[in-house]
Amino acid sequence: MNAPATLLYVITGTNTGGAEKALGELVSRIDRSRFRVLVCSLKRPGAYAARLAAQADGFYHLGLGETGGLRAGMNFFPALLRLARIMRRVRPRIVHCFLFRASMAGRLAALLCPDAAVIAGVRVQEQSALKYLCERMTRSLVDCHAAVSDEVRRTMIARAHIDPDRIITIYNGIECAAGGMPANSPGRARSPVRLALIGRLHRQKGHGVLLEALRIILDTGRQAHLLFAGTGPDANVLRRKALELGVAASVTFAGVVDDPLAFIAGIDIVVLPSLWEGMPNVLLEAMAASRPIVASRLGGIQEMLRDGQSALLCEPGCPGALADAIMRLMDDPDLGRRLATAARRDVEQRFDIASTVAATQALYERLMLRRSGRKQ
Repeated sequence: MNAPATLLYVITGTNTGGAEKALGELVSRIDRSRFRVLVCSLKRPGAYAARLAAQADGFYHLGLGETGGLRAGMNFFPALLRLARIMRRVRPRIVHCFLFRASMAGRLAALLCPDAAVIAGVRVQEQSALKYLCERMTRSLVDCHAAVSDEVRRTMIARAHIDPDRIITIYNGIECAAGGMPANSPGRARSPVRLALIGRLHRQKGHGVLLEALRIILDTGRQAHLLFAGTGPDANVLRRKALELGVAASVTFAGVVDDPLAFIAGIDIVVLPSLWEGMPNVLLEAMAASRPIVASRLGGIQEMLRDGQSALLCEPGCPGALADAIMRLMDDPDLGRRLATAARRDVEQRFDIASTVAATQALYERLMLRRSGRKQ
């Protein structure tokens, strides 16, 4: 019997986020009779590192800090050399990269491992032209790009000039507990209605837009309380904005949530007003938990949710439209239950984690077979 092939995951950091959770699902489920699973983080261990280390057959980190800018750029190259040394030592057959910096580092370090097939995971529609330029300049070093949505795939083809035959879509997945949770009844279950945005405190997620929408909702006399679950660079900016808008008493900064499904169980409406996205895990969690959802009308989100059928979607960056959608659910509990029930059915049928893992492992097998054919 052949020894398991070495699979090396490279990720930018290990704080709690969608990419880290998606990686954790793969690490815990990949067939160990076929693969020896290693994880390497560019940054120092974060909140999710211990969980990944416990699940993997080996865990490394390259010691980079959380800061960006010039210092991060200067430290990137020594980290790249350390990653190359790790690859030379463990001799991976597959290098699967998560997030942009890890994707760049992984493909460059793999130049010293000619037997390794490189997969660049693309998890978000990047806003930086420079990042797309970097992708174009180094695309020949990647065997396959794996996008989390068809919209992300189309964007990579258009802006990074990726060959359509070398980029595939593999949706994120989630394991749904049997039976799920009963759909909440916002507006009847409790007062004030509990709203939640779960995600990194970063401009991308639209926290500021939601604060403005909350001001509109409260001005109508409706009662609502907003919870921000997560940490990130914009925490202080958002606290100041809540004070300036006069809504600080109706906002709780809950920090990192260890068990998102348990947290969501106490929420009436899950809101994700992102300005740009890929395929957010938090929406899968809300769908699995049978909670009503209001989210931005963006490509990847529209592949997950059906406007008016499994969620309410609105234009990104528009506080008025966001407030209207939330108030519609607050005023019509039956609509919230219907949307949540349909979302739960969709996540069970279309986004099961077993399908995600099977598609990912099938990609590994194809790439290893292709590499073996080149050597013969």
